[in-house]
Amino acid sequence: MLAVALFSLLSAFALNVNAVPCVQFDASWNLYAFGGDQDVKLGSNSSWAQPSVSPLTTSGRPPWTGDNAQCILSQTNNAMYVVGGDSSDLSKIYIYNFASDSWSSQTTSGAPSDLGNSRSSSILDHDTNVIFTLTTGSGLYQLDMSSVTNAASSNALSWEAVSSPSFTETGYTVTAAQAANHVFYFGVPGTAAGSANLFVVHYAYFQPDAQKFSGTAFPDSAGQAISIPNESDNVPYSMVFVPNDFSNTYIATHWTDLGDYTVTTGAPFATDIINSTQTVSAPTSQDKAASYAASPYDLVQIDTTGQIYYYNNVINSDYTVPSGGSWQKMSYALTGGSASSSNSTSSSAAPSGSASASASGASASQSGSATGSATGSASRSGSSASASASASSGSGNSSAAGRSVARGDVIGLALGVVAIGASFFM
Repeated sequence: MLAVALFSLLSAFALNVNAVPCVQFDASWNLYAFGGDQDVKLGSNSSWAQPSVSPLTTSGRPPWTGDNAQCILSQTNNAMYVVGGDSSDLSKIYIYNFASDSWSSQTTSGAPSDLGNSRSSSILDHDTNVIFTLTTGSGLYQLDMSSVTNAASSNALSWEAVSSPSFTETGYTVTAAQAANHVFYFGVPGTAAGSANLFVVHYAYFQPDAQKFSGTAFPDSAGQAISIPNESDNVPYSMVFVPNDFSNTYIATHWTDLGDYTVTTGAPFATDIINSTQTVSAPTSQDKAASYAASPYDLVQIDTTGQIYYYNNVINSDYTVPSGGSWQKMSYALTGGSASSSNSTSSSAAPSGSASASASGASASQSGSATGSATGSASRSGSSASASASASSGSGNSSAAGRSVARGDVIGLALGVVAIGASFFM
């Protein structure tokens, strides 16, 4: 009996410690952390050194069992959409209303079976409130959330097939972020360093050629990517890319004139910033499965152990990156996350606060890269195509193997304890 009790207890613990946490901001730029034993509000950046932690409601929250859960801000609606937070139904979207501290869950239909390839596979288009998700076998899908905003509808929303990409997805861990109504895909195998493939949202069109960025060239590597929102709630123009080699934290900025993609006047920043890359230091915690969030000023990471790191004033109002900044570790850590991560390159690449930023892309010459992305009037290809079967538990989860290792370690400990307990009865 003792052996059975010990096994049950430690098995439950093993399941609990493997939640994948995430961080996100509300529309007033207060920070939140999700996916531990308790979701919490951590407040504004002025309090992060010693945050005042406020627990959030547990009613209706996701089970946080998905390996590649994404927490995506809908800035206009002051809401967060959780994609892939429930491994038993990866197609379900959980909606958190920041203003009312409440959860609701949105059922969907027609999801591709390979939904949720990575923690950066989905983006929310700012202007349309449509989620775009690139799969690695079924092409690009969309889910229109415009009728939902900050609370779920009683009617199921339908995933729709949009198009096949202009590049091969084989072996690709999707790493996507949005800038200027374009979705950029970093690390597509075979793409030149410093370039990213892109999808033009308003034309439902994959550009045939990758977009080149000036400045420090980011590697052709998968990783994590997010958009940097702006104060005025316009479409974002800058993206954060953290490659799996942790060579730097890259901030890529993009802008185009929607009427004429050769025009560079009218940008909200200097023309030498258009299609440029600037850098700050790599995160202290080099965890490939970490989650990131950005406000118009700050960048935050939570790794799979629940440790939280932040980089204040990562970008200026003129979209240049200031020098002298550094990653800092928060005194608070989210409990209930993974005990360890096999996705971690190293636990501390550099002491917190030791590495300074560089603005290598701010004054780079453009040599042709300042021109906007060429698009066409291509109509949506395959938008009415039927979707494949609904997403199933665990499908398409690139980090599942790593999480199985962590879970196996704890279960192995449980079995060891069971063996010791059983010996008392022999």
